[in-house]
Amino acid sequence: MSKIDLDRRRIVQALGALGAVGLPLSGVIGNAYAAESLAATTFPGAWEESHRKILLPAFRKATGQSATLTASQAVDTLTKLTGARANPPFDVVMMDEGPYLIGVSQGLFEPMPTSKVPNLADLPAKFIDPKGLGAYTSGQVYGIAYNTEKIKQAPTSWNDLLKPQFKGRVGLVGLDSTLGLVWMVALAKMLGGDEAHMDPAFDFIRRLMPNVGAVAANPGALGTLFQQGQIDISCHYINNVESLKAKGVPVALARPASNWGLVRSTMNIVKNTKMADLAAAYINTALSAEVQQQMTAAPYFVAPTNTKVPFGGALAQIAQSSSELESFVQVDWAKLNPLRAGYIDRFNREVKV
Repeated sequence: MSKIDLDRRRIVQALGALGAVGLPLSGVIGNAYAAESLAATTFPGAWEESHRKILLPAFRKATGQSATLTASQAVDTLTKLTGARANPPFDVVMMDEGPYLIGVSQGLFEPMPTSKVPNLADLPAKFIDPKGLGAYTSGQVYGIAYNTEKIKQAPTSWNDLLKPQFKGRVGLVGLDSTLGLVWMVALAKMLGGDEAHMDPAFDFIRRLMPNVGAVAANPGALGTLFQQGQIDISCHYINNVESLKAKGVPVALARPASNWGLVRSTMNIVKNTKMADLAAAYINTALSAEVQQQMTAAPYFVAPTNTKVPFGGALAQIAQSSSELESFVQVDWAKLNPLRAGYIDRFNREVKV
């Protein structure tokens, strides 16, 4: 086994062991930084596209400096950071909530110099790490995705997926994906459980199985099932649903009675970076109203965390401001991470289509 594979295995094991005022973008700030490129990560797909088109130009405008962007899943990013602590390959990273907590537990992140991230003042307090080790820069909202041609009346509850008319037409997404995992927690909470008590969710899946037509490995594959007409109803993210609609797929997103679900992403300054101030400027740019406003528009539909950014277009049907996101169904990753691997194994054993 290679060192990279070994480090990645340790990260995955750690996921199951952890218990635990805005300034204008333009100006002369760039004079304070050396002409060295900042190394940053993003997620593959639409995230990378949006950051290259929106965030990087705004960062250059704010600082006069450039950033080298690497698309990487959060677990893979952590693998690289743990393998090169003294000389990290990245200066600032984007994380999902679960892997972000692993990074905090392993001491991989540097406290943000708050004086250099003034846009933190425009975030709800819950969207800032209590130790200052990162900030939530964006959110993805999920709900009930359904085919509007096949389903004339919008669903109103996750329980609607159990209806007999949906036999063989329900899509699931595996628990290796963040979407699948958070949806299972949402089911558990709806039925009286929580992150540490998931039996209600697994019982729901057992009852749902006659209606399940396919299980996707990730949100992108789930979208393909809708596009190909193999499923008619499932959980999904708003940005994926809106992307499908733009391609002519008859699909919409409905709010479950238990409320919308929210998955948040952080940005963190890597410990031992030689460019901490520039990394802070990068996070500040990502938090700016200018950047987040552009990210809310088609085709990205990313929920902003900056309270000064109004929700427009499709997002306006979900919330009016980032303050409302706090009431959405979320996951306590500190509770979920120690049990994550077991839930994935159980799902893979019990869900067979």
